[in-house]
Amino acid sequence: MTVIEYLVSLLDDEKISEKEKEEIRKRRDEVETVIKDKFGSKVKTVKYSGSLAKHTAINSSKDLDLALHLKKGSFDTLKEMYDSVYDFLYENYNVRKQKVSIGLTDFDVDVVPGRRIDDKDDNNNDVYLYRSDDESWIKTNIEKHKTYITDSGCRDVIKLMKIWRNKWNIKFKSFAMELLVVQALEDLPDTGLKYRTKETLEYIVENIEGIHLIDPGNSNNNVADSIESYKKTFMKTTASTCLSYLEDADDDKDTQLSAWKKLFNDFAGDTNDNGYVSSSIVKRNTTDWVRQPDRRHG
Repeated sequence: MTVIEYLVSLLDDEKISEKEKEEIRKRRDEVETVIKDKFGSKVKTVKYSGSLAKHTAINSSKDLDLALHLKKGSFDTLKEMYDSVYDFLYENYNVRKQKVSIGLTDFDVDVVPGRRIDDKDDNNNDVYLYRSDDESWIKTNIEKHKTYITDSGCRDVIKLMKIWRNKWNIKFKSFAMELLVVQALEDLPDTGLKYRTKETLEYIVENIEGIHLIDPGNSNNNVADSIESYKKTFMKTTASTCLSYLEDADDDKDTQLSAWKKLFNDFAGDTNDNGYVSSSIVKRNTTDWVRQPDRRHG
């Protein structure tokens, strides 16, 4: 197996079946119907987002956002809007409060209540969202999110980076990861999964602790601000360790494959006589081995 074949196999293993997608859509449709029945004329429209809608979902991290766009005058305050939707869903489903959404824990569906900024222009999908964590609000636009990710050409790398995140138990929101990958690969040539994944890890090491991830729907919203600094530091340290596996590997196919498996925390397979996992990575001892200079982004 080559490295490319291994990366493709990771994507294949995390594919979501059409049957499962259909089940999630059915649950989404059920929730949409009961919400519309409850809130009636207060509902302007419903939009679909989340990783399934953006085609960046993996089996171990999949969600479908049901963005409930409520009319401008439907509630006196954004808090009242959010609490009303939460209270209704609480009576009917197992739910949890999230920063701007309400998670239906049994459904892989998140409901995102938003108040339309402009009721008259159907093409203006800007909404205000209530932040339950600090009782503030933010403006965003999920249609711009979907277009931004779809047009990026980075969806397979995004999926691989979500797999990498999950393998190492890194706490980093999916939307933030999507923005990070697109930003890391912006204006760079399409050199394939192997090199684009490595480029993204290098970008993390160089930039993550002070990174700005600008919301495509609101240039004043830095999505990275909501991620605690210790999580960014852990992500940087993990990425640096993973890159060292590649840097310490020899050039032969088997050693390169072993290094990439370690990068994805996949230590299964090679064991020594004592039954312990052993690495086939061999450090170079030759004097002509020089690390490529770090690339500086932005």
